[in-house]
Amino acid sequence: MNVVIDHDHKLVSKATMDDAMRYRFDLQGYLVIPNVLNDDEVSEMLAHLETYRNNPEQLDESIRSPLSGPCEKLISHPVLMDILYNIIGKLEKIRVENGFYCYREQGFERWDPHAGGRTVNPNYNYIYHDGKMFSGMTRVVWELNEVKEWQGGTAVIPGSHKANFKPTPEIDKKDSGVWASYGCPPGSLVLFSEAVRHAGCNWTNPDNPRQAVFCAYNHICVRHHKPELGQMTPAAIAGLSDENRRFFNEVYHPQFDRGQWA
Repeated sequence: MNVVIDHDHKLVSKATMDDAMRYRFDLQGYLVIPNVLNDDEVSEMLAHLETYRNNPEQLDESIRSPLSGPCEKLISHPVLMDILYNIIGKLEKIRVENGFYCYREQGFERWDPHAGGRTVNPNYNYIYHDGKMFSGMTRVVWELNEVKEWQGGTAVIPGSHKANFKPTPEIDKKDSGVWASYGCPPGSLVLFSEAVRHAGCNWTNPDNPRQAVFCAYNHICVRHHKPELGQMTPAAIAGLSDENRRFFNEVYHPQFDRGQWA
């Protein structure tokens, strides 16, 4: 992937997913891209999130969120935007559904398979039409600590975004043979179509907790979640740059940008 980024993390030249990435995402419904963030960026983000988790009152309301301060660059990181451009649409048509911080230590237990399969609902369906993918709601995970395969990262059923049948209880068992997980270094980007069946996993990595920032992106004309902002409060959104605040616009049909009714 040929991404050109300046010192302010702006996308200088338009880049596109290469053919291998397109093939993998269309086939499997997810991508893992290691080392998108450098060590200094990861350290700054972890420091902010540590304060947010333990002493949020020390942060001004304008930066009291998991996507504020040094983490704000995650909202419109050029590598992410390049991919979303290819699987959702033009950047001005992309909106952030929500964002939250995930912290899990060894001993955290979860196995909760959900989503997956074809649907006509536009909020998270996956379709391919006229040479282009459209991923509906796309889940983005910024892994800020090391993730070891099958020791706590999100699990997915590759290809289930195009499945025609509902999974059986046997299929949903972790040891059914259809589930996959991933390992990645700190600063990696993981993203998957919400139409992929996925599950939270027990965190069994003894060396470090899971610290990740989750976001959900969708097209500006549809919404998947209820409109509650959760960890992205109005004050935190107001504190973002103009460039990033626009990702939290309310839902509307983009035809009105052109002043047209049909």
